[in-house]
Amino acid sequence: MNLKHIYNFLILKNPLKVLFVFAFLGILAAYYSLNFELDASADSLVLENDESLNYYREISQRYGSDDFIVISFQPHADLFSEQSLATIRALRDGLLELENIESVNSILDMPIIYESGLNLSDLTGDLSTIDNNDIDKDLARKEFQSNPLYRELLLSLDGNTTAIQAMFKNDPEYYDLINKRQLFQEKNEELTSSELETLELLNNQIKEKNQLYSQQREEDIRRIRQIIKQQHNQGKLYLGGTPMITVDMIEFIRHDLIVFGTGVFLFLVLILSLFFQKVRWVVLPMLVCAVTCLMTIGFMGYVGWTITVISSNFLSILLIITLSLTIHLIVRYRDLQLQQPAATHRELIQSTMVSMGRPCFYTVLTTAVAFASLVVSEIRPVIDFGWIMVIGLGFAFVTSFTLMPAILSLLDDIEISTGRDITRNITLALAKQVHDRPIIIVFIASLLLLSLGIGITELKVENRFINNFKSDTEIYQGMMVIDNQLGGTMPLDIIIDADQSFIDMRDELATESNELDALFFDDVETLAEPSYWLNPEMLDKAKKVQEHLESYPVVGKVISLVTSISIVEKLNGTPFDEFELAVVRKRIPESIEADLITPYLSEDSNQIRFSLRVIESDPVLNRKALLTSIHDFLIDEMKFEEEQIHITGLMVLYNNMLQSLFRSQILTIGAVFAAILFMFIILFRNFQLALIAIVPNIFSAVLILGIMGWAGIPLDMM
Repeated sequence: MNLKHIYNFLILKNPLKVLFVFAFLGILAAYYSLNFELDASADSLVLENDESLNYYREISQRYGSDDFIVISFQPHADLFSEQSLATIRALRDGLLELENIESVNSILDMPIIYESGLNLSDLTGDLSTIDNNDIDKDLARKEFQSNPLYRELLLSLDGNTTAIQAMFKNDPEYYDLINKRQLFQEKNEELTSSELETLELLNNQIKEKNQLYSQQREEDIRRIRQIIKQQHNQGKLYLGGTPMITVDMIEFIRHDLIVFGTGVFLFLVLILSLFFQKVRWVVLPMLVCAVTCLMTIGFMGYVGWTITVISSNFLSILLIITLSLTIHLIVRYRDLQLQQPAATHRELIQSTMVSMGRPCFYTVLTTAVAFASLVVSEIRPVIDFGWIMVIGLGFAFVTSFTLMPAILSLLDDIEISTGRDITRNITLALAKQVHDRPIIIVFIASLLLLSLGIGITELKVENRFINNFKSDTEIYQGMMVIDNQLGGTMPLDIIIDADQSFIDMRDELATESNELDALFFDDVETLAEPSYWLNPEMLDKAKKVQEHLESYPVVGKVISLVTSISIVEKLNGTPFDEFELAVVRKRIPESIEADLITPYLSEDSNQIRFSLRVIESDPVLNRKALLTSIHDFLIDEMKFEEEQIHITGLMVLYNNMLQSLFRSQILTIGAVFAAILFMFIILFRNFQLALIAIVPNIFSAVLILGIMGWAGIPLDMM
């Protein structure tokens, strides 16, 4: 029994059984689709196995994460009026009532020390704040405008905008799981079966944590917005921060899946109605499309794949590709009706499926190979998108050649359409032009290829993240206020370690000290270790670094140990000498140290952190150029060693992804063309025909990329 007879027996002679199988699979897919998840976290926008991500997580654990939200407040009344302060107080207290909020920083709670006339010795006990003392409002305003730690962070330069920062509680267990997984991933030798099981368990636990985190943050952001809404009459209030952007991105994805998917669905219904003017030729293709999408979503829910910003458009593309398959079948059926008027309805269906099986299979196969080629990319959302489309195309082919003929065989015969075939007339008209004017067409195509193809050289990967959102969205408005008034939105950290010679010297001294202690001073504590950064020479070097960082127009607020020491020195009355710097941590209260020193200096005082905020909305921002310039300055001008310098933060992760796009795009397109050419050679068994067939693919790609280049459309994630 050949394939034709098997197909006829399984599908055309048993249509009810086919419908039963699809009904069962549909129920199963609907069940697993409940596990269908969306992901808009920062991890979904970074490179696969990006080492910068591991270092970013390490620094976040040491100095504090970016897991916080910022509420910018521009009151109608004076910012330091009782009315405005009462609004800030209500916002702060409302945030502190949330279970997942650890702390809140606002102008109400920060100590007034810079302009208060206090000495370093006075920093004991409870320090004065606006909320716990009757502080003169003019003094408070002067404090927040002059204190380098507060200026452009809690209060804008014009004194009209303030920020309320709420830190979310950290989950030590989550970071512990991440660290354990990283140890397995960094192992050079092959993992044992037990280690692979442990790694899989860790991945599942991390996934559960991420799901819980996503649900918690969505609820937190919803409640924070309710708190803000209660004060909306008092001034302009905008919510910002990575958690809010993540939650809103998920909502945007969810919205696009529903609205855009529905829009495409209705548009396709309209097109089918205009072209075929028969109910069955509208309902049947759309039913096949719907089942294909449901099966794909159910499969994704079953295997645990998540949808990101990139792969969220898979539904629309899958709808269009599935529809193209069903249209091929419909058109072929109608052609056979005209060619074989005596054939029965079942014979026409069988002939349609047999004649279109091979070309449709080859079409799906070459398309699937093209999407599978996306795995050469280093960007996780792009890789996922490729695999999702490969699976979806498989479902599209199977559904089109099983469900569609099964339903069609249960329907009555339909009369031959005698109406005007618009698509046939268009196709024949184009064919006539090709036959009559081949040289002109080749000339025009070559001219277009040359003129538009040059635009590829103008392609840029730089794009402002804010441009991904409409100007009326809260993300856009909040980022603009924070960028323009409160020191920038995109976090960037410069970490500089002690050089190796200092580390070796320190270790040698520690060894000698321990030996002497063991011999003569059993009851005496080991002498304090030398500090790399807490000395005048290195602190002066750090000042030069900070001044250089502040000189960039696209860099907003910069805070480091230099900022903290300048505040403490002002309280001291005179600059610190070498001895005073060495013991500065012991001279200030722990609460002040926690705010001024700990976030910018490691516990052993041998690693310094410069915390930058980059103005993401600045139209001249070039991330790669900025990072390269900072790196070159630290190496060439400041003479730090390469291994001492670490540039990290969300901006670095995002930039790594953007910069990989050019190389990834070249690899992806090259792999796609190579795969399609290979498929054509196999299908046509003729190298010349394969080359001719690949030309339209290359032509289309070059034209699109060229138009993007000339139009200034960046080659970003979208």
